[in-house]
Amino acid sequence: MKQKAGGKIALSLVLIAAALTVYWFWPHKQEGISWPKNQALPTFAAPSSMLDLVSLDIKLAFEGEDPAYGHETGKADGDGWLAEVGSDSPGELIMDAKSIIGVPTGETKAVFRMSIDKFADENGVVAKLEVLDQTKGEDLGSLDVSNWDFDQENASQSFEIPLTAPGEEKPIEIRVTWTGKSTLKLYGVEFSSPMRADESAMFETLKGVVNKSKPRIYDKDKSGTYWLDALGMEYVAVKDNWKLMEKYHAEIKGVVVYDPEVPDTYNLATTIAGLKNAVVASPSLLEKLTGAPYQLPVLEDLRGKFSTNIEVYNHLYDKYWSKTTHRVLVGLTPDLKTNLREYAIGIQAAVVWLNPAVPEEEQLLNKFMKDMPYGSGLYLGWWPDEGIGVSKTSEFGLATVAADYSSNLSVLSGTSRKITPPPKPPMKPPLENKVYVTYILSDGDNLQYMEGAFKEFWASPNRGEVPLGWTVSPLMADAMPGVLDYLNRTATENDVLVSGPTGMGYTYPNMWNDPKGLDLFFSRTNEYMSQSGIRVLTVWNTVNGVTNPNVGESIAAHAPSLLGFTSQGNSGVITVYNNSMPGQELNKGYGSSEGDLISHVEEAMKKWDRKSPLFVGIQANPWEVPYQNFINAVNYFKADKDIVIVRPDIYFELVREHNGLPIEPTAR
Repeated sequence: MKQKAGGKIALSLVLIAAALTVYWFWPHKQEGISWPKNQALPTFAAPSSMLDLVSLDIKLAFEGEDPAYGHETGKADGDGWLAEVGSDSPGELIMDAKSIIGVPTGETKAVFRMSIDKFADENGVVAKLEVLDQTKGEDLGSLDVSNWDFDQENASQSFEIPLTAPGEEKPIEIRVTWTGKSTLKLYGVEFSSPMRADESAMFETLKGVVNKSKPRIYDKDKSGTYWLDALGMEYVAVKDNWKLMEKYHAEIKGVVVYDPEVPDTYNLATTIAGLKNAVVASPSLLEKLTGAPYQLPVLEDLRGKFSTNIEVYNHLYDKYWSKTTHRVLVGLTPDLKTNLREYAIGIQAAVVWLNPAVPEEEQLLNKFMKDMPYGSGLYLGWWPDEGIGVSKTSEFGLATVAADYSSNLSVLSGTSRKITPPPKPPMKPPLENKVYVTYILSDGDNLQYMEGAFKEFWASPNRGEVPLGWTVSPLMADAMPGVLDYLNRTATENDVLVSGPTGMGYTYPNMWNDPKGLDLFFSRTNEYMSQSGIRVLTVWNTVNGVTNPNVGESIAAHAPSLLGFTSQGNSGVITVYNNSMPGQELNKGYGSSEGDLISHVEEAMKKWDRKSPLFVGIQANPWEVPYQNFINAVNYFKADKDIVIVRPDIYFELVREHNGLPIEPTAR
């Protein structure tokens, strides 16, 4: 049956609206990427069964304790190789690393990091450092390091040897001979050069293009092979990164050249590369990339076209913003040319670096952000200033996701989305007139922390000895579901995952001006936390800010599956919102020492009437409070029978019981 004219017009309008929705919010030509409307971040295709393992560090590093190198005397000592006076043979090699390739041709420097145990009464050579052309047997550079060349005892110090490298495929040998004059520790040797930095940056963009259709390249920069091994993923080490250019040459459509005189052109070039499946290159690499055997065409050359960053980002907005996704905006300093850029290229996002504290830059940033979806848009990367930046995203109903140093989101995003439910929590202790204490480790909203430093905490041999809440990002269900599943599978009875600030990203909800947008944000947070098995939320309104009543009410109404949430007020006050959701202003919002884990419990107890339960919540940052500090704090209170230390989820079950609420929320 034919439609009437009015019906055709209506249908046309619907189709146009649908097309505009795709145009504005969906990156074009997504190849292997899936990004459903209700998904905060996209899912990449399943990674290759055999990944290419590369190092894109701008420094080529060789660790002193590596067993692959020759060692005639001394022994491995944690993070280095140790030769001790009185027990090891002097006059022999403590490191002999042969067949080193990958050092770019031309001027470079080898940096040796070493320490001595003490100064000698008389000066003397402690070590002879050498870099050799292994093929010719020629000395490229050498240095005798004396005892008195060190500034401090037992402190790592760097010693540089300038040299001219013979070529990336020509082997180099590193030799360190110990004289025996003082106990010496060799931590490692690094090669650094402008050319190495340019190459690493270019290969980061190659990785972004290649992994867009199917993840096949993994950078060992942040975590080595820890997550690959944990998730059972296979890989083969790539010794020469240029082999990747040969292997994936057919997928690279050309080169975008940035202007070193205007650093922000690197962000513009990254944006263009994502749209055109190109690599970004310094002018120093142009001759090699356009010549045989690669013969890549230059798609855009940005040299000489811009004078200021404002000109760069106005051009990006006018010409390319409409072609990129508006669901995510990436913020990266142009000085950082690796890490998150591969992900930005993969999802075809615009990359900017605009400071809200600078009026002209703020006006331009506002243009980008007003086009993004209020309540669900994300700003990935980081800011020149944390507080000002997060305030700006909050103003526009967006959330910041710290991820500027994330290295492998394209690979980790493609891991299985099947997430194992967390272990069943231990039975809640009976509610008595006691002091209930819970500890939380902060910063899990930071995706690069989850990818990198977090593993050191999780790998602690004594993990599980004490109850602890580990903050993570619910966005891991999109960005690294395999890692989230691994954490659930390997958690002990004392470990529980809680959401970092503030659910679907780091934002200050007090600053949101659209109540419906805020409700949407917490509704999405509720969905992701339920999917991840997370029951406790941490809310930040600046590092020390209390939570406004309207925010607590929004959480209660739109995140009903939660047991409760914490906030940063540092008062310990507990409020029940909408007669259903407890929220506590932590006694200490961002502790920085073992003392903070103890003193704030003792301070709270001074005001305790002992006629009702007392609840003390303390959060600490991972950069200053290691896992052992939590163990020490728990042991400090162990003899006090009035103090009970519990996981955050059990803690809020007790808070709920004390306030006459159902222990288990009725809505899940």
